[in-house]
Parts: sequence; C-alpha cells; structure tokens
Amino acid sequence: MTFHWDPTTLTQPRVKTVHHPILLLGSAVCCMLSANDCAYAPLQHPVVPPQAIASDVRSYYDYPRSTHVATKELQKEDRQVRQWLVKFPLMTPGFEPTEPIVELEWFESKIPDRQAAIVFNPILGGDYPLERGICRYLAHHGFHTALIHRKTLKISPDQPVEYLELLLRQGVIRIRQVVDWMEQQDNVDPKRIGSFGISMGGIATIMAAAVEPRLKAHVAALPGGSIADILMSSKDSLLTKPLSKYLRVRQMDRQAFDDLLRKQIRTDPLQLAPYVDSSRLLLFIAVADRTIGRANSLRLWKALGKPELVLLPTGHYTAYLFLPYLKYESLRFFQNTLR
Repeated sequence: MTFHWDPTTLTQPRVKTVHHPILLLGSAVCCMLSANDCAYAPLQHPVVPPQAIASDVRSYYDYPRSTHVATKELQKEDRQVRQWLVKFPLMTPGFEPTEPIVELEWFESKIPDRQAAIVFNPILGGDYPLERGICRYLAHHGFHTALIHRKTLKISPDQPVEYLELLLRQGVIRIRQVVDWMEQQDNVDPKRIGSFGISMGGIATIMAAAVEPRLKAHVAALPGGSIADILMSSKDSLLTKPLSKYLRVRQMDRQAFDDLLRKQIRTDPLQLAPYVDSSRLLLFIAVADRTIGRANSLRLWKALGKPELVLLPTGHYTAYLFLPYLKYESLRFFQNTLR
C-alpha cells in the first residue's frame, strides 16, 4: 500500500493500493515490521523550472577534456548482462586528485541497438553488494549501468576542512568524466543517460544533476542537505566518531567547526539544488533516518522544488527492507523519463 500526502503535514494520507507482486511481497514484509506503509507525494505543480546555472558554478566543476584511454576487463557474464571493470585517469583542473584513477563496474545490457544508461553513485564506503544487485536489475531491463567506485569520504583531523571540499568537488568531476566515457560507447544512447544514488551517493547524484546537463533523469535515495547540517546533527557513529576525534585533536568546539564547514563547503546539495530540474527527479526519504536526518532530507526536498517523493517508514539502514519496492519504482521512473 502506498499513501499519497504532503510530507509537511501530519494528516492521514489517502491510500493507493499497489498490485505489482514484487511490491506486494515488499509490503507484506514491511507490514510485519511496521504499522505504517510508504507515503507518496507527487511532483508539486506548478513546476518551478530550474535556475540557469551561474557561470562561476559551471566553471568550478569544469575539467580538462580528453579522449579517455580506458582499460576494460570482463568480470562475469550471463545471458543478459556483461560485467566489466573499467579504469581511466581522472582529469582535474588546477589540483592534484587524491584518487587519480576512475574505477567503475560497467553492467552492459545485451539488448541490441543503443540503449539508455545510468550512472550509479554508491553509499559511503563498503564493497557495493547492494549496489551491484540494483545495477544488474537495471541492466536486465535494458539499462546499461556504470557503478562508480568511491573511496571513504569522511573528515580526518589530519586534513583541514578544505580537504573535504576538494573530495566533494573531485567526486562531481569524476561523475562527469564517467558520463564522457559512457557517451563514447557504441551501444549507449547519449541522449538517454540518467543517474541513481543511495545515501552519500544520493547526495552526489543531486549535486551532479545540478551541473551535468547530459544527465536527464535522477533517482536519489536517502539524501539530505546541507553537508554541515548532516555532519552536525547525525546520530550515526559512522559520522559522530570521526567528528568527535576531529574536534578533540584540533581542539575545536562544535560551533566553530559548524561555522567553518558552512564557510568552506561549496559542493553542497542545498546550494546546488536550485539548478536541478525537479520534474525529472525521484526522491526516497526514510522518516526515521538518524544518519542523514529526516529534517535534513525534507529540507533538501523543499529546496529542490518538491519533486516526486516516496517516504519509507524506516531508518537509514532498515530502508533495505524496501529494496524490491525501491528497485521497481526506480525502474518505472527511468522507463518513463528516459524513453
């Protein structure tokens, strides 16, 4: 069962019954775990068009253009999908990249002719088992999918706050260069490329959507903003422990660190949200999210112009229970927007 309502209200939404068997299975599992079901808010009308991107913002995420000399190694293959490991150099403007090699797993659909393609931005850290499952699912349905490898992104007392901004900016540039590589593939339709991200990957998806016009449709699961708000309010030890260590080693109080973050972090989903086309965006937010924070997620949803939204009755990690539903709804969204 999926509810339609305004997430900013506390009134009971009206019910929409879902008949797809995968969704019914997911709903059955979740009904055993929660008294609440998903809530759904359609794209708000009238749609507010995105702002034209400022020239200084555009140039900040620009990079040296070159033809990628990539290595491509076959990892596995089944009747519908080939999985490759692809590597090529990362080109950065005016600074030395911390990760000079771009690595991605290319899930190539065997459906003939040019097909749509998806850039997939993963969660923070981990070995990508969840992401690979989603990528294979999309590829089995005809969407080539590029899973970008990401190193752990967190604050460290060994580095100044400006280093975090460098990592975030570098991440956006990496996504743009993956799009470059995808456009060069003979079986990719360059006019039908989208993006998908979960958690930190969802945040990266929003930021790349703002500055990369070749990305035409976006699914962001469990994102939020701003970066400062997330770091300062998160209850997740994955974020609180590095923050506590940073403050202790640097002998800095929370307010001073908060002020420094807001001054130094330019690559931020809230700041870039006005440049995103809300009519081509689907968000998933977990209402009991203690990692990103529900307030931070809804703040980003509003800044994006209130795009199509699904609220999951879970926390950040327990949203995994709704994975079949998330995969199905994301596929439906991409099929509709990347026809």
